[in-house]
Amino acid sequence: QAFLIKRSLPHGAAMATDRYGPFPLEYKIFSACGIPVYIHFFLLAFFAMELTNAEMGAKRAHDLPDYHKAGVLALVCTVGFVILFMTVLIHELGHCAGAKVVGGRVEKILLWPLGGLAFCSSGGGPKGDLVVALAGPLTHVPQYFLWFGLEQWAIQNPSQLGSWASTVQGLLSNAVRLQILLVVFNLLVPVYPLDCSKVIISLCRICGASVRTAGYIMVVLSLACIGVLIAAMVHAVQLPYLSFSVSPFNMLMVLWLAFQTYVLYDSVSSRTESQHPLLSQASHDEENEEEAAGIRRRSV
Repeated sequence: QAFLIKRSLPHGAAMATDRYGPFPLEYKIFSACGIPVYIHFFLLAFFAMELTNAEMGAKRAHDLPDYHKAGVLALVCTVGFVILFMTVLIHELGHCAGAKVVGGRVEKILLWPLGGLAFCSSGGGPKGDLVVALAGPLTHVPQYFLWFGLEQWAIQNPSQLGSWASTVQGLLSNAVRLQILLVVFNLLVPVYPLDCSKVIISLCRICGASVRTAGYIMVVLSLACIGVLIAAMVHAVQLPYLSFSVSPFNMLMVLWLAFQTYVLYDSVSSRTESQHPLLSQASHDEENEEEAAGIRRRSV
């Protein structure tokens, strides 16, 4: 599983590279459309762990390795990782393109175990924030049709793929489901830092709510959503398009989302929402609106 994050860059701020003491944890791998793309050390470690787990199944009786099966598993795991990598990267480039369209700026893209981070700001008010938030998930529409078309071709032409037909069909089917999963997860799960949180904040601001009120609304929705995820883990509810059972990764993700919700609540309740990544851009825009309104009142 993977989910994506769109984080707004606080006004006038620059992002620092994550480090562990003197050792960097983020490594620049290339630039895409002029945007630096970094990969986190823990993403590489996660891939190595997944590959190791897959290879554990490539053993015959008496613990003798099946080298052919091991090679196939390694190839399938690597190709699946590349598909996920490219899907996340395209999603984040969508956010960056949206930010450019509305006059914002882009710092970098970071790929890490829980998805992707596009460090950017909109500079276009709540409507601009909404454009940036939706630009990422919209990239899955063409990706879906691309993978779906390839999947249908593989199903209709198995003879051209030979013994690899079932393997290729499985990879393409997973790629199609990945597009659906990421759209559903990002647009229908209202928890920061998923894209849905930015959509909700933007819509609240467009409807006239203050940044603090929008923050409280987001906290309530986040708590409700986390409760649903926990219920799904214990099979109390069934989620469409999302298999969410008890696993170390899912438990870690729920705890992380709960922690992010607490941090959001703490920022709003202590009236420091301008320092929170979800609300910093909206707070800056709200301050500009109040200042402009004050100037108009004085001029009258």
